[in-house]
Amino acid sequence: MKGIRHVGTVGLITMLILVAVSTSTAAKIDKIISAVQKKYRSLQTLRIEFRQISRFQLTKTESEIYGTLLLSGKDKFRLETEDQVMVSNGETFWRYNKLDQQVLIDYPKKEDQEVLFRDFLYDIKDKYFAELVEEKKDGKKKIFVVKLIPKESDQSFFTSIKVWLEDKSWKIRRVVYRDYNDNETEFQIEHMELNPQFSPATFEFAPPEGVEVVDLRFE
Repeated sequence: MKGIRHVGTVGLITMLILVAVSTSTAAKIDKIISAVQKKYRSLQTLRIEFRQISRFQLTKTESEIYGTLLLSGKDKFRLETEDQVMVSNGETFWRYNKLDQQVLIDYPKKEDQEVLFRDFLYDIKDKYFAELVEEKKDGKKKIFVVKLIPKESDQSFFTSIKVWLEDKSWKIRRVVYRDYNDNETEFQIEHMELNPQFSPATFEFAPPEGVEVVDLRFE
């Protein structure tokens, strides 16, 4: 009987410890998410220089490009890479494919913006379940690795997003998107500038002379 009682006591203590750890972790991730949203929601503009690595599960290949992302509020952005330019002023969306020498014009759509950091910068609590998957040191800085799962999976093109964040500054180090085919798109943040000055023309686009222009708004 003493042995059974001892085992039961140990089991109860273990369960209480696990509950305490789970509660502590939940409180920590809630604090992290609140701090990140407070920081980025307070910004008027944001400029990000990044390296993008795309990994394709089926072919076991990957590609790499460099780019710059400019954000203003929740509805204006300009993304420039080596092979394309994407611009939205909140009402019109332009995609310029440099290789095909073609410009597509359309209304802004969710699929054109989801991969541009916007949802998890501004609406994490509304749109994602968050899990703290790792804490580690990089020199003197603590790094949190947070995994985001869309609350409405049928409304997202991704099954998960992992974000590497610096403690206290909440600077984004890396972002990895995983889609339903297990392909990954990774953004390694090389430079981030808070509240830079942009001219109104930044979020407009004039197609270069001689390129094909396809307007999809009236089809």
